[in-house]
Amino acid sequence: NVNIRADVSTSSAVRAQVSKVTVTVNGTKKGEKAGSTDIWYHVTYNGITGYIYGDFIKLKTVSTDQSFETKLKQFPSSYTTALRNLHAMYPNWNFVADDIGLTLDEAVNLEITRKLVQGTGTISYLSMGLGAYDWNTGKYVPSSDAGWYVASREVIRYYMDPRNFLNQSDIFMYMQLGYDSTTQTEAGVNTIIKGTFMEKGFNKSQGYDGSYAKLLMQAAKESGVSPYVLAAKIIQEQGSAGGSPLISGTYSGYEGYYNFFNVQATGNPKDVLYKNGLTYAKNNGWNSIPAAIIGGAKFCADGYVTQGQDTYFRMDFNIKNPNRIWHEYAGAVHDALGCGRKVAGDYTGNADANLTFYIPVYKNMPSTVSALPAKSSNQNNYYFNSIATSGLSPSFSRFTYSYTLVMTGNQPVTVTVPTGASYAANASYALNTGKNTVVLKVKSQSGYTNDYTLNITTTKACTLYVDYGQKPSSSTTNTSSSTSSSSSSSSSSSSSSSPTKKIIRGDANGDSKVSLIDLVNLQRHLLKKIVLTGDCFKAADINSDGKITLIDLVNVQRHLLGIIKLT
Repeated sequence: NVNIRADVSTSSAVRAQVSKVTVTVNGTKKGEKAGSTDIWYHVTYNGITGYIYGDFIKLKTVSTDQSFETKLKQFPSSYTTALRNLHAMYPNWNFVADDIGLTLDEAVNLEITRKLVQGTGTISYLSMGLGAYDWNTGKYVPSSDAGWYVASREVIRYYMDPRNFLNQSDIFMYMQLGYDSTTQTEAGVNTIIKGTFMEKGFNKSQGYDGSYAKLLMQAAKESGVSPYVLAAKIIQEQGSAGGSPLISGTYSGYEGYYNFFNVQATGNPKDVLYKNGLTYAKNNGWNSIPAAIIGGAKFCADGYVTQGQDTYFRMDFNIKNPNRIWHEYAGAVHDALGCGRKVAGDYTGNADANLTFYIPVYKNMPSTVSALPAKSSNQNNYYFNSIATSGLSPSFSRFTYSYTLVMTGNQPVTVTVPTGASYAANASYALNTGKNTVVLKVKSQSGYTNDYTLNITTTKACTLYVDYGQKPSSSTTNTSSSTSSSSSSSSSSSSSSSPTKKIIRGDANGDSKVSLIDLVNLQRHLLKKIVLTGDCFKAADINSDGKITLIDLVNVQRHLLGIIKLT
């Protein structure tokens, strides 16, 4: 219980309280009293800096480990300082660069609409993208899990940037999750479940002496998943108090059945969620606490660990398998971090532990670490309401970010933005003969920007003028613009001289192409996580029977596999 303080005084603010941990010493400072000989150490611990009184510090000088330095070369330079510090503390930890094969932004784009944050109290954390915000009513759209909303691009980026979590506790979101009988013990499990409902045990008549620790060790042996991981996951799913009907064994109609890992427990309201989860338990014979925990552990292993999703991060962010991006354990954007922190305490301070961490490495890693957005009531409204100019193709849609345009001379383009947002690019662009690229930026109330690209072909050198007033210019002819978008689709309107908008079957997000994103939108619609409407509903209704069914989903899958072609 040593305090890390803001300054060299016992009266200064406490920034953290720690016990038996390793810290990095940055320097020393004498006590504040005149003539004091007391020494305080300026330290860093898990990103926190401050002062610790000298008597509580035992110094360890670390020499350069050349073999480790050689291995460190597989990581970008922005990772190395943190990894060196961890290696100095835990020399037996093994760090593996997990090559994602995508840029960070490409990986984040796969998770947009999939990751959630709780509550609307922090508007700056919420997305206003497709399916997340109803632009007609001005309301955020809750997910099927009550109280949860789609996370903003910036929040997702923060949790997917590993450089934010290369410290003693957070790095466990990247720990390999397999069972290791040489390092994982019943005593270690008891450390994790202390203070939770599992510490009290269960009825001995069900076996294992009524000990959750003994039961979890057996579940680990049978499933191949670490017992620490299983214990942490149960606490994450059921809470420390464990009051959910899913594990009470007394829920009406499902007496004697349990579901500790919330497998298939989805839906809204809560009664639907409970019934779905307990129906799965009943169908799988989870008619006792041991059956439910061992069965749930095998489910986690078979569905995730044995499929290569063997870290918390890989379970929640299946970005190495874009075709199976839907196969993710939790929607909560912070779930992997929370699970890792729950098992960290059993290892922190044990310098002899042999652990392996698969740390994501993205292509062309930016030097700047992604920051968690400031909490505020500012919206992430970085979307144009309209982009209007003659010949723009396809017709404007709020969630379509790339367009083509042919110009034969100087031409205006009119853009409008939501209240609180602003246009954030040039007022004009000088274009050369041939192919040109113009990026129009819109800046949100929260301060982040979004890009819309115009791929322009010109027959001669000319200028594109940008009118960024609040209303489309009346001088612009043959315009196509969008004035509104529903919570899960985009709609467009055009002047009487514009061609009729074409709808591509399967294009469930209105970007004029059929991609994996459209398949995910159909899945989310069928799972009632979003509601497709308007042109997006028409496009998703492949067989035009007036409803979206599994048949439509299969047709999009067949198109993506090249078996059929949707037009």
